[in-house]
Amino acid sequence: MNSSGTISTISLNNCIYFSLDKERYTPYTTFKGSFIASQYFEEVISVKFFINGTAIHYGSVDMAKLTYNAGNYRLDIASRSYTLSLGLNQPKPQINSSVTLSNLITRNVSLKNITYESGTKSINYIYVLENSTLWDAIVAYSLKAYNKYPYIYRTNEIRINAPSSIKTRNYGKSSVVDVYNGSTLSNLISHIHMKDTNDVYESYNITDSYATSRDIVRHKQIPLDYQWLSDTNMALQSRIDFAKRGTKYKGIKVLNYSGEELFDKFTYTNYDQTSITGTIHKLNVTGRNNTVYTTMYEYIDAY
Repeated sequence: MNSSGTISTISLNNCIYFSLDKERYTPYTTFKGSFIASQYFEEVISVKFFINGTAIHYGSVDMAKLTYNAGNYRLDIASRSYTLSLGLNQPKPQINSSVTLSNLITRNVSLKNITYESGTKSINYIYVLENSTLWDAIVAYSLKAYNKYPYIYRTNEIRINAPSSIKTRNYGKSSVVDVYNGSTLSNLISHIHMKDTNDVYESYNITDSYATSRDIVRHKQIPLDYQWLSDTNMALQSRIDFAKRGTKYKGIKVLNYSGEELFDKFTYTNYDQTSITGTIHKLNVTGRNNTVYTTMYEYIDAY
C-alpha cells in the first residue's frame, strides 16, 4: 500500500532468509523473512510466500520494517496466517444445533481468506461458552464428531480428517541431515477435578497415569464444563489428552523442500539401516544463502 492508500502487489524474489513453522495443534502458520526490495512502499498489509511456485504461507502482517542502505531496501517481515483470526474472534455464546464444520463457522463470524473441509458430519449441538473463541468451538465440534483434534492444512484450510491428497515421501540416508528422537513433560497434567451443578468441586475427577508414572504432580481445579454436560468424562479426558500433545516425537531434517505438508507420510533409513515411517505433525522450512532445509516431526501422543 502506498501513501495514497492504493493497494498493489509487489513480488520480491531476492530472499536473504526465511523460516516457516506449522504444527497440528497451532491454528496458524508463522512466517519470518528478510528480502531485498528495489522500491519504497508505505505499508505491507499481506504476505504470500512461495517455494518453487507453491504457496506455503498466506497471512496478515505482525511486523514489517523497511530499511534503506546503499541504494537498496531491505524488508524484514513477520506474519501469521489468516487462520490466526480463529483464536481472536469470539462468537456469540449460545447453543448451536445441527452443527457441521461449515455452518459452525459461517453462522458465527465472517472470515476472509479461510477455507474449510466440506462434507463433515452433523452433530446435535455445540455449546459456545462465554469468552471462548471460534477455534475453541471448532475443537469441541471436532472432538464430538470425530474424536480428533482439528488442524490447519496448506494455506488457511481448516481440516479435521486427513485429506486424500497426502503423499508418502521417502528419504535415503544421503538426503537426511539429522535424525531426532525426543520428549517433553512440560505440559502434562496429573489430576483434573471438576465441580458439579451444585458447585461442589472434585465431584468429577481424572488421573493421568502417564504423568504420575513420570513423577509429575499437577492438579487442576476447573468449573463445570457445560460443553460436555452430557459427557463429563470427555470434559476431563480431552484436557488430559491436549496436555499430552507432542509429549514424544521423532523426526528428520532434510535438504531442500519438496512440498511436504501436515499429515504426509515420511519414510527414511536410520543410522542402523532400519526403515522408519512417520506422519508429519510439525513442519519447519528454512532458507538462507540459497540453501533450504525441511524439518519434520511426528508426534506420538493421544491424537
